[in-house]
Amino acid sequence: MMEWRDAMAIDRGALDDDHHRLHELIRHFLALPGEDAQRLRAVALLERMRTLSFHHFEREETLQAAIRYPQLAEHRTQHRRLIVLLGEIIAQVEARESAFAFGYAKGKADQLLPFWFMDHFVKGDLPLKQYIARTPGLMQALAR
Repeated sequence: MMEWRDAMAIDRGALDDDHHRLHELIRHFLALPGEDAQRLRAVALLERMRTLSFHHFEREETLQAAIRYPQLAEHRTQHRRLIVLLGEIIAQVEARESAFAFGYAKGKADQLLPFWFMDHFVKGDLPLKQYIARTPGLMQALAR
């Protein structure tokens, strides 16, 4: 998975912190072996991703509403789809009564998660940078 870079910064604040934490959780997940003994740890990481994603999406949508982001409705729809997809990944990795071994489900998740994160980040989140830059003091106002 791509290394986190300063060029990926959007707000130099909470959104960047969230993105960086999600990126790190995915990296930790990818580093886990595909052995069944790792299933509980894998699910715990995915659940942390889901919880962080819920909070992050709420924070991001609040910011988008504040700056009257023209793509807010589409972005909100993407967030809902991402949560559904993450739920499906969790269900597959967690399933003990499945035709597929944990290693297979984890391998599929290893392929999906970087795409899940990076595709949305690049196409949906990076364009926010220019809108945030046009609104000086916005981040401090939202932090209150």
